[in-house]
Parts: sequence; structure tokens; C-alpha cells
Amino acid sequence: MAKSPTKKHPQDLLNRSLFEKEEEVLGFWKKNKIFEKSLRKNPKSRIFSFYDGPPFITGMPHYGTLLPSIAKDIIPRYQTMRGRYVPRVWGWDVHGLPAENKVEEQLGFRVKKDIERYGVGNFIKAARQYVSQGSKDWRWYIDHIGRWAEIDKPYRTDDLNYMESVIWAFKQLYDKGLIYKGRRVSLYCPRCATPLSKFEVTMDADENYRNVADPAVTIAFQLKGVPDTYVLAWTTTPWTLPANNGLAVNPRIKYVTVSNGAKKYILAEKALERYPELKNWKRVGTITGKSLIGKSFAPLFDADIEKNETNYKIWGASFANTDEGTGVVHIAPGFGEDDFNLGSAHKLNLPTILDEDGKFLEHFNYPWAGLYFKKADGPIMEDLEERGLLVRKETITHAYPHCWRCTTPLIYMAQDSWFMKIGPLRQQMLKTNDRINWVPPHFGVKRFKYNIGNAPDWSISRTRYWGVPIPVWETRDGERVVVGSLAELKQLSGRTVRDLHRPGIDELILTLPSGKKAYRVKEVLDVWFESGSMPFAQDHYPFENKQKFESGFPADFIVEYTGQLRGWFYYLHVLANALWGKPAFTNVITTGVLMGTDGRKMSKNYGNYPDPRQIIEKYGAEALRLYFSASKVMLGEDPNMSEEDIREARNTINILHNTHKYLLTYADLHHWRPLDAARGKPAKSASKHILDKWIKIRLEQFIRDYSTSLDVFDLPKSTRAIQPFIEDLSTWYIRRSRDRFAGGDKLALATLHQILFRLSQAVAPTLPFTADYIYRALRGAKDPQSVHLCDYPKHKPLSAADRKFLEKMALVRTLSSAVHTLRAKAKQPLRQRLATVVLKDVQGLKENKELVELLRGETNVGTVVFYAKRLDKNFISTKADGATVYLDKTLTKELVAEGLLRELMRGLQDARKKAGLNVGQEVNLVYKTSSRELLDLINREADYIQKAGYFRNIKQEKAIQGEELFKGLLTVAIQE
Repeated sequence: MAKSPTKKHPQDLLNRSLFEKEEEVLGFWKKNKIFEKSLRKNPKSRIFSFYDGPPFITGMPHYGTLLPSIAKDIIPRYQTMRGRYVPRVWGWDVHGLPAENKVEEQLGFRVKKDIERYGVGNFIKAARQYVSQGSKDWRWYIDHIGRWAEIDKPYRTDDLNYMESVIWAFKQLYDKGLIYKGRRVSLYCPRCATPLSKFEVTMDADENYRNVADPAVTIAFQLKGVPDTYVLAWTTTPWTLPANNGLAVNPRIKYVTVSNGAKKYILAEKALERYPELKNWKRVGTITGKSLIGKSFAPLFDADIEKNETNYKIWGASFANTDEGTGVVHIAPGFGEDDFNLGSAHKLNLPTILDEDGKFLEHFNYPWAGLYFKKADGPIMEDLEERGLLVRKETITHAYPHCWRCTTPLIYMAQDSWFMKIGPLRQQMLKTNDRINWVPPHFGVKRFKYNIGNAPDWSISRTRYWGVPIPVWETRDGERVVVGSLAELKQLSGRTVRDLHRPGIDELILTLPSGKKAYRVKEVLDVWFESGSMPFAQDHYPFENKQKFESGFPADFIVEYTGQLRGWFYYLHVLANALWGKPAFTNVITTGVLMGTDGRKMSKNYGNYPDPRQIIEKYGAEALRLYFSASKVMLGEDPNMSEEDIREARNTINILHNTHKYLLTYADLHHWRPLDAARGKPAKSASKHILDKWIKIRLEQFIRDYSTSLDVFDLPKSTRAIQPFIEDLSTWYIRRSRDRFAGGDKLALATLHQILFRLSQAVAPTLPFTADYIYRALRGAKDPQSVHLCDYPKHKPLSAADRKFLEKMALVRTLSSAVHTLRAKAKQPLRQRLATVVLKDVQGLKENKELVELLRGETNVGTVVFYAKRLDKNFISTKADGATVYLDKTLTKELVAEGLLRELMRGLQDARKKAGLNVGQEVNLVYKTSSRELLDLINREADYIQKAGYFRNIKQEKAIQGEELFKGLLTVAIQE
């Protein structure tokens, strides 16, 4: 503390809002470069590696980004204080559909062909301009949430060095035989005209799978060689029927044949009950699905599909079931994973009926030629109905996948793509997953493990523009070369490449050793491949920073929300295992999703969440930090947003500030200085007072609980220890020590100073503003400039005696609470002293006179008795922690007088506060009263009132204006 305790924090600042105090601390950090100094504090050899999942550069900060940002600040601050070097590299996600869709909006484009007409070069230029702008709000939020990060020195996924590392990784995987080009059914967006990874859609399944109403039709397929006999199949995608060239039945299911005399229908026996229109049809036969296999049927349409020995047959398949429909599945190998796999197994043709925009090809001689696939449902159903092949038409509502960027309904469609094999890596990925500390654990042992165990090969190519190019060149006759560096490109092209983006890279023709010319394939990489490359690409590995990367890999810590179990977490894990046989990270916090105040997803349309900037300015960023880090959202759950809980968090922090202000006030009043001039450090209290002893042990217990929880990345458990300690410090230690502080007890002041100084260091990771605000006011001349440049305090292990002592103090508080309950029952306020408390069945307290005296003072009684055999009817009782507590509610004249005096002193203190007086500021007291009882009391206790109330003199007058006390029986006026 400085020569004057209030010089570092002037009185007007002490009285400001939490946000205003945070602004002052933020200014101090920037002016003195505290973050930069913290990075230099510890040796780089003791690295604690932290990876930050890059946000999209033009996205707006919101609660979903602030939530993990708080965890991304707490853990690095804590580890820095633990002596670790924690670089906090910021990154920007720049490429991919998020940027392309925004540029298309700006240019008024509706489909991919618009880009081709505009010119790829012009489009890339527009994309580059768009991502150069960024969102200015990021800086404000990151600063004001209290997060330290090197936001001015970020990596970007469009940097040449970053992109070179990405193509290096691709070549490594290709050389290991993990990359191949093939055809497979995957999700396809007809608006963006590109394949998508299933993980991209399912990572936010609640948002990307939307309930839609679709037609559900039952179609009659006529068997060949069996007159007037039809097999019934059910589908919710009538538009795929022109691509049909197979049916699937389950060999183990029973099928029945029903007839109306003119025609016969075949469907599963269990499905018959779903068709009341067939109720009166006669059942003429029962067969197994196995007996249907191999039979041929007539095509529904005159499609351009070869009529060979494999097309238009019935096949056996286990996925055909009776859960819905007819037990017969219509097979269109080009649409649907099961369809494609069956078609591949039996060498069915793969008909193409749609163009890249999702429209039916123009050359088909159908009324729906040129129509968008969803709009073709109607004409197709009309055609089938006219030919008597539409048995039933209904509408169902079901969850349907939509594009995660443009919200267009997706298609499961067979398409050529570049894939990364997952099968050869699966067992290794499962094994390395066991080395990761998941918080909470179930995400690792269940969901992430399930994702790994069931993941298909990864579709890593996109038929788009703004991204890292797939570094593959092919000759006209199919020879292929994969390039993994700029140096290789220069060697094979003779040109120095300074930009890997399209279209420049497309125009780069390579000359192979054979003399052949090779041309680049047109696809770009999935942006998740870029994000998954972040650990090494940010360092331009392996071209430079080799030791830097390897010393920090795998990461010691990452954190993101549950959607990243299928997103960033997964892709990091895939690439790390494929390239190095290691996990990408060793500790991970998986947060939940914060819902709106009404339990729905946060949405501006719903108006169901408060504006984050207004919340920070209203309650302070630390209120948000305390609220979020204590919430079950940090344990992967999805709670509702609660402004009331943020307000409560703010109140807790204000209690700590008031405690600090309390110390400064009484230290200043009594001219107390804590510094040992020779050492320049805060003096330690050697007090043996029972409350001083207790709060010191209690602080060590808190530091232990808080730090051991952060050691295992359990933010809620660590944070939930803060509020109880602050309340113990304020409502028990300070409240029970008020007379000592008011009297200038140096040991009490030294103890509170020591506690606050040590507490500021202990809570600094979670409450960085408040901690530094208090620390700077209390630090000695030789202490570090900021609390964030300190080492984390080591807690002193609690002895058995310490733990016993804490238990006894807890018992005293429990018994006190029981007495307060009895007082309420007797309608006797705490300021009214009562005669006796009697305790029965209380162990280990009687011998400790200090604790008994503490109980007596807290309950405001004359004596505490450990059970008397005879208690008269004036005693009332209650149970507490196995004990019985009795309270004598009898009031004597002396007790009434004491209560009256305490009420008088409380009223006088209120009058001083209303007058705006400082503690200890002496003034004159003038009063008038019509009560003889009050007049006698004031005259009798004048010396005490004058000393305790800081009055120079007390004077009675007949006519004054002032504060009325005791329901108008007493009027007092403060005069300076």
C-alpha cells in the first residue's frame, strides 16, 4: 500500500461501477504492456501449448464466441502464473463457403454459374477484398471480456505460408496412400454446387436438420413374366424415381400377395395394416423376401438406363424393413448411401438425371426436364397417377438436411470427389483418444469415440473457388503428380509462385520428368482440412519453426462447444493421427450451447437474449466471466441465459470490492501502514485471534480447492469456490471483526490486508480486473507491477487440526443460524439482546471459550449455557446439526435498554451515511425527543454515543429539522 492507501485508487474510482473499474485496469494493462511482459515472464522451454479455434474473420462476436473466450483466458492466465510459457496466437478463418456466400450476396449472384460468368479471377478479387475488412467489434469484445491474445499478430488461413503447409500435409497423406479420388454418395448442395461433409451438417444438427413437409408415395412396380402383379415400394423422394433401376427386399421378412381380382400387390405382411385401402383385397399368397430376389420388373420410365442383366431386378438387403412404408425399398444408385452401396455391389448403372444446380437435365423427354428437383415431385406423381402406378399419396413431416451456409435443402447424390481414408486410421485414432483428458469425460468415451468408430471416408474436396487448391496435376493420359511445396512448383513449372489461390494456380502448367504437361484439377480443399492443419500451418511447418511446433505438439489445452466434436476436434484428431500418430491435444473442455432466456435457440427474431455489449457495460465483464465459468454450460450442458444470475455474479464481485474499500477506509482512518520499509513487501499478520486464524486457514482451503480444480480443467468447480469464500470473508470475518476495525486493531488490519493481497493472486485467472485492481493498491514496492506477473500462490496443506477447526467454526455458524431462526419465531430482532442460549448434544465446543464467545456475540445473548436440566416455559427450541438449541425469549428492563441503544446507534449511522460523511469524520449531533425513555438513554450513554458515533459533541434543542427515528419520537441532525 502506498503512503496514502487511497492514492492508487482515488475515492471517486472506488465508488465507480464495476465496468468503469475494469476500464481503468484495461488502460493500465495497455499502457504498461502487461500482457507482453507476462509472455516474457517464463522460459519458453516450459511451454504450455494452447490452440485457438479460429473464428471467421467477418463474423460478429456473440455469446457463443465469448463463452469459450473466457475459458481460453482463464486457463492460460493460470498456467502463466504456474510458471509456464503460454503463447496466445490468434487466428482468422478466411476461406470457404462462409466468405463465398457473402461475396455472392454482395454481387447479387444466385447460382454457381453466375461466378463462372463473372470470372473466377474477379470473384477471387472480390473475396479477398471482403475478408480484408474484418469485424472491428472483435477488438472491443476481446479487450473488454478480459482476454489476452496476440490479436495484432494473427495467422490467417489465406496466408501463402499457411497454405503451403496445408498442401504439404495433403502430399504427406497422399504418399501414405490415404488420399484417393472416387465416386461415392455424399451430401450435395445444389445452390453452392459442391459436395459437403456429413460432419459439416451434423455438427449443428438442430439447426441444419429442419422439419419439412414432403410427399410420401407408394408406387406399383410391375413384375415381368407375372401378369398384373406389382411390387409396392414407398419413398419420400418422388423426384428420384426417374433414376430407379432396382428394388430391395429383406430376405427374412414375410411378404404377402393381395388381389382385388384385377391386379395383385406384393408388400410386407407387417406393412399391410398401414394400408386400409387394401383391407377388402383378398390375401392370395405368402412368400419370403428371399423368393423375390432376382425377379425382374418393368422400368417406371423410359430412362436412359441400360436394360442389362443387373438393372431392374429385386435384390436382398438388410436395410429393407417394416418400420415404415411397404418393406420394399426403391433403389436409385445415384441418390442415397444404401442405394449406392447396393448398386456398386451388384454393378447397377449409375444414372445421372440432375445438373450441378439440382435441375433435371434438359435432354430428357419428360415434362419435368429443366425443373428444380423439389419442383419435379408434382409432375412425376401426376404422370404415375395417370398410368395407375401411384397407389397412395400422402404428406409427412420429417427432419431433412440443409446446407450449413446457405440453408438450401441438400441431396444425397453420387459424385466424384477426393477422399481421405479413415478406415486405416480408425484403431489408432481410438487408441490415442484414450490419452485425451475430456472435460466432461463422457464426451470422449462416448460421443467422440462413437464418431471415430463410425466415421466414413472424409470427402475433402469442394468444387468451389476461395480456398487452398488441391495440389494435384494430371496429364491428358492420366499420369498424376502431387506437389507439396512452393519449391516443387517452381521446379516443375519454372515459375515462382506467390499466390496459391485460383485462378492463378489453375493456369500453372507443370512439365513432368517424362516431358508431359500436367494440368491442375479444379477442386479446392474442404476448409475443415485447413482448420485441422492449424497446429502446424500457423508455424509454417515443416518449412520453418520446426522446433517451435514440435515443442508445443500436441496441444496442452483446447476448448470449443459440443458441435466441434464432429467438427474441429475431429479433424484435428484425424490429421494429427495420420501425420504423426498422436492426438492433436491432451486436454479439452467441451462447452454446451447457451440457450435463450426462453429455452429456445438464441435469435434476434425471438428477442430472447440481452445484448452482450450492454450486459458488459451494465454489469461488468467479470460478472459474465463468473457467471459463465461457474455454469454447467462449461460441462457441456445447454442452460438458458439468465440476466438475473449475471446480476448475482456482479453483486458477488462488488462485495469483494467493498471489502477492499473497507480495508482502505479503516487503514486511512487509523493511519495504519502495512509496509515493512526494509523489505518493501506487505507485512504478514502474526495475530492469534480466533477469527484471524480462521480466515487464514479458510483462504488456504480456498486456494487448494480453486487451484486443484483448474489443474484438471474443471472451471465450474474452481469458480464455484469463489463466492462462498467472498461471503465468508465479508459476512463472517469482517462482520464479526467490526469493532476491531473501528478501534484500529493493527492485527485485524494486517490480517485483512494479507488475505486480500493473497486472494487477489489466487483469483486472478478468473477475475483478472478485480484481482489487479486490489493487488495494485496493496502491493509493496518490490512486488511485480501487476498481479498477472506474479507466481501463483502455493497453498499450505491443511493439518488435521486445521480441518477440525474449520468444522467447529462451521458448527458455530450453524448454531448461530438456528438462534436467528428462533429469534424470528419470537419476533425479536438481532439488535435486541436476549439473556441466554442453551445448547444440548453439542460436542467439542464447550472447551473452546473463543468459539463460545464468538457464538454469544453473533447471537447477541448474555450467556451461552451447555444444557441445563430445567428450562422454564420462556424457552423455545429447534434442532440444528444433531444438536438442540434453546433460546430464552424473556426481556428484562436492562435488555430492553441495550436493544434500544443498538437501535439508536444504527439510526445514527444511517443519518451519517445520508449526510455523505466519511468513516471517522467528526461532526456535531443535535437532537430533540418527546420520549423520556430515549432522553434518559442518551444522557446515560452520552460518552459511548459520542465516541462510537464520531461526534464532537451532543446537544439537545427544542426545534430542529432532521432525520426522524423511532417513529418520530426522536429527531436528529448532523452538523459539520
